[in-house]
Parts: sequence; C-alpha cells; structure tokens
Amino acid sequence: MKLCIIHINAEKGSEPYTKLIDGVFSKIKEPGTELTHRFARLKRASDTIFSYPYYINSLDVVHRFAEASNEGFDGTMVACCGDPGIIQGRSLSKIPVVGPFAATMHMACEYGAKFGVVTVIDRPWLEYTEGLVASNGLQSRCAGVAGINISSMEAFTRGFVEPEFVAEEIVRQSRRLVENGANSIVIASAGLSCIASVAGLNQIKDLGVPIFDSLSIGLKTLELRVAMTQRTGLPVTSRVGLTEFFEPQDAARVHALFKA
Repeated sequence: MKLCIIHINAEKGSEPYTKLIDGVFSKIKEPGTELTHRFARLKRASDTIFSYPYYINSLDVVHRFAEASNEGFDGTMVACCGDPGIIQGRSLSKIPVVGPFAATMHMACEYGAKFGVVTVIDRPWLEYTEGLVASNGLQSRCAGVAGINISSMEAFTRGFVEPEFVAEEIVRQSRRLVENGANSIVIASAGLSCIASVAGLNQIKDLGVPIFDSLSIGLKTLELRVAMTQRTGLPVTSRVGLTEFFEPQDAARVHALFKA
C-alpha cells in the first residue's frame, strides 16, 4: 500500500517535524505500507493559525491531493488537524482522501457519548476548530474545546525536546473536559498529536479516558479506507453532492484561469 502524506508547510525547514511524524507513523503503520511525504508552499508554520494564509495554502494542498491521485498512490491524507482541502481534494481524486480531525472525531464517538477537544491556545485556531466540529455535525457529541496554557511558540520548540512538559498540560485540559462531560479526548493539532505520541500519552490513566493522537487515527483510517476500496469494491467517496468528480480536463481549464 502506497500512501502520500501531504504537509501544509514547505519541505525546507520542516525536516525535524517530518522526522518526528515518521517516527510516530513507523510504529503503527502496517508492514506493507509505504509512506511518501509531499509539501505545500507556506514557509512560516505560525501563519497557519490565520485565516487568509491558511485558506490560500489549502488550494496548494488540494493540488497535492490531485497529484497523488495521478501518480499511482493508493491513498492520501493531510498532516493537519484543520483538514484543509479535503472536500475539494476528493472531488479531484480517484483515491481515498482523509482528513485526520474528522476521522478522529468520528472514532471518538465509538468510545463514549461525548468527546472533548484539546488544541493550541491561539484564538483563531480555537474558533476554527469549533467550526470544524459544527461542520461535521458533531456539536451534540462535543463536550467542549480547550486550548493548552502554553504558547504555540514554546509548545513547538521546547515541546519537541521535552514532550512530557506539553503532555502534562494536555492531560490538565483533558481533565477539565472530562468534568464537563467528555468520555474521550481528541487532540486537534498535528504538532500536539505528535508530541503526545512521543511522550506515550494515550489516556488519562487513573480514569481510563482515551486521548487520541489525530494524525495516528488519520493514518489508520486511510489504511482502512484503501483496504476497503481494494478488497470490497467500495468507491473512494460518494460521487453525489460536494464530492462529485470534477473531470481532469475541466480542472485544467479552471486552473488556467487563475494562473498568475
């Protein structure tokens, strides 16, 4: 199985983070799964919390999805818990396309009546995350969204060296969400997900409450989706509605209108 992992930042400068993700994925992927990383063009990771750069960068992600479909991969996912370009990517792709946050929220619903979401402290991302819960129709299953009390700058510098430091704060916020009714916790940040896995954080141990690394759930969901397509003949997505297939010649025609 050949899978393509699409990153929302440029390759240069992302090397330590890519290595971290590879380490997490190597422990959970099936023996026959091969992973290839592809990258969008955004150079500053800090830009991803702002609406405009995140929006325009999502188009780059969609094009990477289309390329993966045309280059013989079996499936593709975005390594971002904002699930950018997922619907649009599915409309151009002939292979399964997975957004890790949606996949993880739906998985969490299998573990209890309600899930809580832990993410970064930045307000734009907190609000965006709340919007994703709503757009997936899961407001009634969500007990709340909480940001960690550590700046993103510190979390994604010191946290990569001392993952336990961030993991402890994830647990603190998770306990608050459990008090508000959550039965499980979804991490809505790719960086925090990696840090949690590196730190060995997968539950609040004294309570038995699962804590889901969304990237890992996204990868396993993609493997399942590919296997179901290959072994049962299921289509890669529904071709009715928003994910109706947009033919390559039409995509090329429209793309040509917007070339700078």
